Amino acid sequence: MSSAQLSIPAVIDVDAEVAYWRQRHADGNLGTGSGSFGHYVPWIKFACDSLITQPRASDEQRDESFQTQYALQIMPRLTEEQARAFVESCWEHVYLASRHDVATRPRLGAARA
Repeated sequence: MSSAQLSIPAVIDVDAEVAYWRQRHADGNLGTGSGSFGHYVPWIKFACDSLITQPRASDEQRDESFQTQYALQIMPRLTEEQARAFVESCWEHVYLASRHDVATRPRLGAARA
């Protein structure tokens, strides 16, 4: 099923998302050797921005946007797979925080399946 037909949360609080993930990082919940929290901030903003600016994008379109964004990174600190998994985790949290059905969140892997 394409995310183009699914609803996007009406309100996405980017600052709250950054705060949530900052706390998870401080608690050591982003994995071992996760590095600086600053490595994650661009991906939090990408995840939120892609929902806000492209609410009707399909999973395939979101995957293309992700690939473009990853290619534009100068010396990326996360591998593509780490960044991909983190963006999907951000989307999951946005949907949970807004009480939207998590099963309707976008998925980057759809274009690869």
